[in-house]
Amino acid sequence: MVKIVTWADCGLPPASPILNAATVTKSGIIYTSGSVGLAADGSIPESIEEQTEIAIKSLETVLKTAGSSLNSVLKALVFVTDPALIPRMNAVYSKYFTTCPSRSCVVTALGSPAFKVEIELIAEVE
Repeated sequence: MVKIVTWADCGLPPASPILNAATVTKSGIIYTSGSVGLAADGSIPESIEEQTEIAIKSLETVLKTAGSSLNSVLKALVFVTDPALIPRMNAVYSKYFTTCPSRSCVVTALGSPAFKVEIELIAEVE
C-alpha cells in the first residue's frame, strides 16, 4: 500500500483541494506534487528567484515529512513560463540541488499567469 503525505502533514497550505503533497511507494520512492512560488501568506512574489526559493523550500518540507531530503532527489521536473527565465531559476536551483540530480525543464503556461515556475520531484526515502 502506498503512503499519502498530505499538505496538512507538512504544515503547508494545500496547493489544490484535489491533490496531496506526495505519494510514497512501497519500495520507498517519493513522488511530489508540483510546487509553485506561493508564499505562506497567499502572496505570489514577482521575481522568479523568490518563486523558485519558495517552491524548493516547500518541496524540502514535503520530502522531510516523507522521510527524505533534497540530497536524495533522483529526478526533478521544472516548468517555467519563459525560456529567458531559466538562467535566473538555475541560479537559485543550483544552491539547493548540489548533488545535480537528473532534471527536465519545460517551457509552458502554468495554472495562473502570476506563477513563473513550478517544480516537482522524485526522491528516495532515506
